[in-house]
Amino acid sequence: MGCPMNLSVAKYSHRGGRLVNEDYLGFCANDSIGCFVLADGTGGYQGGAQASEAVVKHILDVFAIQPAVTPDMIHASLGLAKEALNAVKRQHPEFTHMNTTVATLMLDAHRRISYWSHLGDSRIYLFRHGRARQLTRDHSVLQSMIDAGFASGSSRGNTERNTLYASVGSVEVPQQAVSASALMLESGDAFLLCSDGFWESVDENCMESALRQSGSSAQWLDEMVRTITTIDDGSRDNLSAMAVWVGEQEETTRIQTFPVHEGQ
Repeated sequence: MGCPMNLSVAKYSHRGGRLVNEDYLGFCANDSIGCFVLADGTGGYQGGAQASEAVVKHILDVFAIQPAVTPDMIHASLGLAKEALNAVKRQHPEFTHMNTTVATLMLDAHRRISYWSHLGDSRIYLFRHGRARQLTRDHSVLQSMIDAGFASGSSRGNTERNTLYASVGSVEVPQQAVSASALMLESGDAFLLCSDGFWESVDENCMESALRQSGSSAQWLDEMVRTITTIDDGSRDNLSAMAVWVGEQEETTRIQTFPVHEGQ
């Protein structure tokens, strides 16, 4: 199994150009095991900020009581978070339509295993050997159209991407949208959880470039935020992200290259 790998984390959240920050994020972790959660209350309805906070806190509370990194734990914590949101709706009729995205990442660096799950368009990225890989797939109508070949290009910059078909609080969520995926960890892996306001402002090339220039998870996040502020026109959505590093920092920023062979 090898030696356990340490975890380090940094987080950032700002209201951007909006009056209220409806994003919420948090984590519960020690040196080698942790749960990291980010949520983005859906705009257009009352209670977005309350929804994101309630979901994040309940998932972390469940993990704190029983810190196990398993698919069952992700499903159980998400189920209890949904119940908590429904309880808020019953107490506050004005929040009947409140809902939120959520992205959950659980890591066990001792067992070298991770599980993640999401609803909506908050994303989780993996950076291995410095290269970005989007682990999640947006639960948006636009992404479904792209996947089906009815639309082309990227969700980034497209005004139609905000229509979601799955979120915590949705009346109906397709069963296939609620899943817990697994990934074996390597020393040097880095993860980024981010709301749509954040990934809309920083593309994968900028994420990779910032990582190469950074000596810590906090510095990596600072570099990306600096990129956003240089192009900010004051009208941006809430911006939230959490950076998680696994293992040795010098391995995190290293880009692995492979020899090119003739005929391949």
